[in-house]
Amino acid sequence: MKVRRIISVVATAFTLSACVATAPRLNISDPQAVSGAISINRDDFKKVTNYKGPNASPDILDQVFIRAWKTDATGSISYQIYVMDYYNGDWRFYHSAYDSNGNSLNTTQISRDVGSCSRYGCSKEEHLGLNVTREYLEKNQDSGIRFKVSGKAGEEIFVIPGGYIRAFLSVAK
Repeated sequence: MKVRRIISVVATAFTLSACVATAPRLNISDPQAVSGAISINRDDFKKVTNYKGPNASPDILDQVFIRAWKTDATGSISYQIYVMDYYNGDWRFYHSAYDSNGNSLNTTQISRDVGSCSRYGCSKEEHLGLNVTREYLEKNQDSGIRFKVSGKAGEEIFVIPGGYIRAFLSVAK
């Protein structure tokens, strides 16, 4: 009976993993697809509307998306590129970011977390916010944004396609 239960659990796990592996991935270069995947949440207590784009990273363990906040009091909207880099090895201690045009991007270190650990070491997650303006996003909505985050012990390159930026700007206004 115990063997049958184990076989059943393993078969179920394989079946579910096959479903995840075959799920269609969002085309992040398609403005229409991205527009439909942007979440909009309203906080009636803080009087803020939050916009969050879908994950633009081709690596399913990383996260890269644009988010924005619009406050009722001023009507102003703030934009941020959110980055979560997942890696193995020593902490990279990210502290800065530059785009492919050499522009320094205002970087906010959000958090550093240990992911999972094994006898071979632990995975790490570093969460950053790159504070940008609407004008900066508009300027890059055709070419996209290619940027590098850097730290004391490493760096990583990320890309947000122009179609993604265009879609986000059409929704978050």
